[in-house]
Amino acid sequence: MFTKSIFGNRITDRMMKTCLSTAIVFMILISFFDAKAQKIIADTTAITIGQQLNIALELEIAKGSRAEWPLLADTLSKSVEIISKSTIDSIIDAQTGNITFRQQLVVTSFDTGFQVIPPIQFKIFEAGSNESDLRVTEPLLITVSSVAVDMKAEIKDLKPVMTAPYTLRDFLPWILLGLGIALLSLLGWFYYQSRKKKRPLIKLTLRQPKPAHVLALEQLEALKSEQVWQKGQIKEYYSRLTDILREYFEARFGVNAAEMTSDEIISAMKNHLSDAQRLKDLQKILNLSDMAKFAKARPIGAENEISHTLAVAIINSTKPAPELKSEKAEPEAETAPAETKTEN
Repeated sequence: MFTKSIFGNRITDRMMKTCLSTAIVFMILISFFDAKAQKIIADTTAITIGQQLNIALELEIAKGSRAEWPLLADTLSKSVEIISKSTIDSIIDAQTGNITFRQQLVVTSFDTGFQVIPPIQFKIFEAGSNESDLRVTEPLLITVSSVAVDMKAEIKDLKPVMTAPYTLRDFLPWILLGLGIALLSLLGWFYYQSRKKKRPLIKLTLRQPKPAHVLALEQLEALKSEQVWQKGQIKEYYSRLTDILREYFEARFGVNAAEMTSDEIISAMKNHLSDAQRLKDLQKILNLSDMAKFAKARPIGAENEISHTLAVAIINSTKPAPELKSEKAEPEAETAPAETKTEN
């Protein structure tokens, strides 16, 4: 009984040792597989502050599996910055069908001492499974050393000053200055030539205003062509007709007819309308206008036509006389020799 118990214990211990050894080997194999499955490789682990470092990320997955690549921001840690990232390349093993993904990173650090790049996680989905498995790289230790400084030497920059390329904006002020000087020089030359020839630098052609009677006759013709009273707008017709006459009297004789009543206009125009008939014509136009505007009367068509005709006659009778060019007579002394005859 005792012998059997001892023998059983020995078998149990041997089985436990065997299982433990198998577990250790299995863990080693898993560790070895994980180390081969995802890697972070640096071209060096010792840099100078501000120096750039190349890092390669590799991930190998089985055929049919898929992986989620980590989203890397601008930094890998508080002190390690990412300068640039390449695209993710993939290579398929022809024998096993496994896929290897690679990405190149360029990093740097501006803090001296030992800087740790933390483990980078990859999420793996096995073929036919929706559950994910995490694979993690080993942390990477980088030594960042400072620049050796000679306190007695002259202070210099870490890198030489970079010269930016010239653009049009750099030369634009000088171009504008040159154009301004050329323009001032050109104006100065024209000014000198004009003073030399006694001519104005800039000759402006002023547009002569139309005479008052010409402008008034054009307005009356436009009023007639619009056929205002024929459309039933009697009040507007007489308002425009009398306004044309008021503006003409003010421009031609200086009478402020726009602020006068009809009686005041008649009184003021007595000194300018020498023909009594024209004064009566003016009074007739003003009376019809007052009736149409204030008494709401509607003159007949013949009266409207006559009012327009009388207004044209008043303007034509008061317009200034055309200037006559006087011809210079030839001196008698020049014609006398040709007309005289000598008698023997």
